[in-house]
Amino acid sequence: MNMSITGNRGMGKTSILCKFEEIAKDEGCLVLRMSNYEGNITNPVELAEFITTNLKREILTQKPLGPEWDKLKEWAVSIRPTIGFGDISLKIERDPVAQEMFRDRLTKLWHEMEKNRNAAVLLIDEAESLERVEGALVFLREVLQRTATDAKYMVVLAGKLNFPERMSESFSPLNRFFPCQTLAPFDRKEVEEYVQRQLKSVKVGIEAAPLHYIIEKSEGHPYVIVAMCNLIFDAIQDGQNTIKHDMIAQVEEKINAKLAQDFFNPMYHPLTPKAKQIIKAIALNVESLEFSFSDAVKWVGTPGNRISPYILELVRKGVIIKPERGRYQIFHGLFKDFVNGLAK
Repeated sequence: MNMSITGNRGMGKTSILCKFEEIAKDEGCLVLRMSNYEGNITNPVELAEFITTNLKREILTQKPLGPEWDKLKEWAVSIRPTIGFGDISLKIERDPVAQEMFRDRLTKLWHEMEKNRNAAVLLIDEAESLERVEGALVFLREVLQRTATDAKYMVVLAGKLNFPERMSESFSPLNRFFPCQTLAPFDRKEVEEYVQRQLKSVKVGIEAAPLHYIIEKSEGHPYVIVAMCNLIFDAIQDGQNTIKHDMIAQVEEKINAKLAQDFFNPMYHPLTPKAKQIIKAIALNVESLEFSFSDAVKWVGTPGNRISPYILELVRKGVIIKPERGRYQIFHGLFKDFVNGLAK
C-alpha cells in the first residue's frame, strides 16, 4: 500500500524514510529516493518525467555489464524521458493523455525490474513541495491506481503535509490512497528509555536531575533530544561514568547556541519581515506556548484580516502549530526563548 508521513520539523521524517529504504532493499525491492526536486517540478508532467528518468537510471546503474548491455541500452532509449503532447492543448484533453503515457512507462519499467525485484518503492521526502504543485498528488494517485494491476509500486510521501489535516477531505480519494501517519513527540517514558538505552550501551549512568532536565527542556522533540544529549555526553570528563546535575550548567549555553545555529535560525530567518514581527509579539506575550487567533490580533495590534496571511505563513513554515480551529501553539519552548532573545 501507499502512505504518507507528516510531522513538524525535526520529528524524524527523513530518518524514517532511511529506515524504510533499508527494509525495502533487504526485501529485494528497487528503491528510488526523491528529494531536492523543488524547482525542477512545476506541473504533473514534469513530475512524470522526473520519476521516469530517475527510475530508469536506478535500473541501469544496478544492471551488471555483460552480453545483454546493448539490449539494455536499446530498452533504455525506448523509455522516452520526455512526455510530449504535440497539438494537444486543452487541459481537459492533456491530463488523461499524460496519465496514460506515464502509466504505460511505469508498466514498462516494472517489466524490466520484475525478474529480480519484488517491488519498486518510491520514497518522496519534503513532499510539501510536491503538494504545492497544482494537481501533482492527484495526478500521481490516478496513475498509480491504474497501474496497480500491472505493476508493483509503493509510494511514501514524507513532509509537513496539509492535505491529511483538512477535515472536509478526511475521506477524500487522496487521503484514502495515501493514509497518513503523524509523528508526535516522545512522551516522558519514551525519552527516559531512549536516554538510558543510549548511555547503557557505553556503560554510563545518569542522575535523576539531569534526566529530568532533558525530559522537560526537550519536550520530547527528537531532534532537540539528540542535540542536547550529544552535548551533555561530550562534557563527560575522562574517568567519569555518571552524568551529574552540575554538568547541565556547564553545557546549557552550548545547547542553546547549537540549537539556535542549526535548528532555530534556519526556521526563523527565511520568514518575511512581517511574519518575524508577529512571532516576536506572540513570543513576548504568550504565557505558555498556546494562544488563540484573537490573542495574536490583540498582541500585534493589527486587524485579523491583515495578519491572517502571516499566521498561515508561520504555520506553513512549522514555526507555530495549529492543533485545532482558531487555536495555535509555538512549536517549542526553546524556540520561544530564542525569539525572545532576538527581540531584546
